[in-house]
Amino acid sequence: MAVLTVAILPLLFLDTRTLLGANVWIKPLKFSLSLGLYSMTTVWVMVKFLKDWKFNRRIQIALTITALIEIVLITFQASRAELSHFNVTNIWNQIVYSVMGTSISIFWAFHLWMGYSIFRKESITKSVKESLVWGMFIAGFGMIIGFFMTTPRPDQLEAMKQGIFATSGSHQFGSGDPGEGILFFGWSTKLGDMRVPHFFGMHVMQLFVFLAAYLINKKDSILNQTMVRIMGVLFLTINIFMVIQTLNGESIFHFNAFYSSVYGIFFLLIAVCFCKLILKSNVIRNEVTV
Repeated sequence: MAVLTVAILPLLFLDTRTLLGANVWIKPLKFSLSLGLYSMTTVWVMVKFLKDWKFNRRIQIALTITALIEIVLITFQASRAELSHFNVTNIWNQIVYSVMGTSISIFWAFHLWMGYSIFRKESITKSVKESLVWGMFIAGFGMIIGFFMTTPRPDQLEAMKQGIFATSGSHQFGSGDPGEGILFFGWSTKLGDMRVPHFFGMHVMQLFVFLAAYLINKKDSILNQTMVRIMGVLFLTINIFMVIQTLNGESIFHFNAFYSSVYGIFFLLIAVCFCKLILKSNVIRNEVTV
C-alpha cells in the first residue's frame, strides 16, 4: 500500500482526467491509504497477540489476497477512467463489481474470525483484550454497513427492467443537490453519504489498537476495563446513529439539533473516559514495608 501510494501521487498531477468531478486517481489513493493503515495495525495485532495461533498465517494470506484483489481492481478501473463500484454498464464492469463484492465479504469474515480469536485468548490482559475486541468489532460493523450502498435503488431497478444498465447501488442517500464534497474525501455536506459511517467504523479500530498498545505495559484494573468498555459502547452507538442519519438522507456534516447534540455529548464522554484512563494509568503508588 505504501508503494502504491507513492506511485499514485505523481499521477494526480500528470493525469488530468476526472470522474464524477474528481481526479481518477483520488479513489485508489484513498483506498491504498485506508488499507495501509488497516494492514499496519492488523499485522501488529497478529504478531503481538496471535503469534502462536495455528491459523495465523492462513488469516494473513486470506486478508492479503482479498485486499489485493480489491485494490488492484480499483486501480485498474481508475486507469480506464471507469467507476469500480456500482458500475454495471457492461459485462466486464459487472464482473469487476461482483468480484470486489465477493472478495470484501471474504475479507470481512476473516476479520471477524481474527477478532473472535482475540476474544478467546486468555493470556491477554483484560483491558488490552477489551480494547482490541471493541476495535475489531466496530471495524467489522463499519465494513458490513458498506452493503447498504450496494443495494440497487428503485429507479435503478426500473431502468434495468427496461434494459438500461448503468449503476447498481450508490453511496448517496436522499435526493437533491449533494452540495460541494469535502476536500479529498468527496463526502456530501447535504445528503446522506454512507461512506462516512463506513470510514468511521473502519478506522475507529486503529484508535483502539493504539490504546491497547498504550495499556499493554500498564497495570490492569477494573477501572481500565470499564473505561475502555464505555468508550467502545459510545463509539459503536455513534456509528449506529451515523448510519440512521445517513439512511434518512441527511449528511452527518449538516447541522441537526438532535444528531449534532448526540455526537457532541458522546465525544465529550469519550474524551472524559480517555483522560481518566490516561491519568489513572500514570498514577504511581509507592509502597513502603514497615
